[in-house]
Amino acid sequence: MHIIDDVIDRLTIIVHTAEQDQSPIGYFAALYRCMTVAVRDGIRQGRFDDAKRMEALDVCFAKRYIDAYDTYLAGRKPTQAWQQAFASTANNQLTVMQHLILGINAHINLDLAIAAAETAPGAAIHALQTDFNRINAIIAELTEQVQDKLADIWLPFRLLDDALKTDDEGMINFSIRVARTFSWSAAVALAPLADAQKRTKIGEMDRQVALLADRVIRPGWLLSSALRIIRLGESGSVAEKIRLLGSAVQLDKLVNQA
Repeated sequence: MHIIDDVIDRLTIIVHTAEQDQSPIGYFAALYRCMTVAVRDGIRQGRFDDAKRMEALDVCFAKRYIDAYDTYLAGRKPTQAWQQAFASTANNQLTVMQHLILGINAHINLDLAIAAAETAPGAAIHALQTDFNRINAIIAELTEQVQDKLADIWLPFRLLDDALKTDDEGMINFSIRVARTFSWSAAVALAPLADAQKRTKIGEMDRQVALLADRVIRPGWLLSSALRIIRLGESGSVAEKIRLLGSAVQLDKLVNQA
């Protein structure tokens, strides 16, 4: 993959395959594809200071997700964070929201920091910050649509989301913003490190992010009870839910084979 359209094509395949297989792995893939389309459109509209650098970051970032996906499907272990997220798709007690947050946790808290540090190593990382932050605004424009789709899956979601809003943000947008803030701090810490130090630091980050994933999967008996009620109230098949999440941005084409 060399350009952002290559990323979108591959994500389209992953989403389409998950629909056919009725696999919850498609929930985050559909959300991520929507966000990648939104970032691509932002690049084309000139919303970033350095469009070439932003596309390079997006491709590097996406490659980490796609490599983790391919590794997991091949029966090997990706990072601990992605192992948690992918393995959880076999757990039919988790809500769509939990699956989305597990993907956000692995991809933004871990992968984005690594991709940013690789795209802008050393002191160059600081010049990336403005464009890095601009993605938040683009994602915020999209996530309200995504949250509407979650309300289609579980009707009371809109009421719950409104009740839990922080600074007028819904749960998805808030989760992503918090993750990106953490990710930027981690990217700044990674960027100046030598390769051996960087590998050690990434290993530490992966363990921390995996611990966060464990809390999402097993949040305690009280929240687990509430989530069980939400899960029982979710409507539609897995494929229908994937299509709903993906419809926030229309699939521009379906790729017939990997």
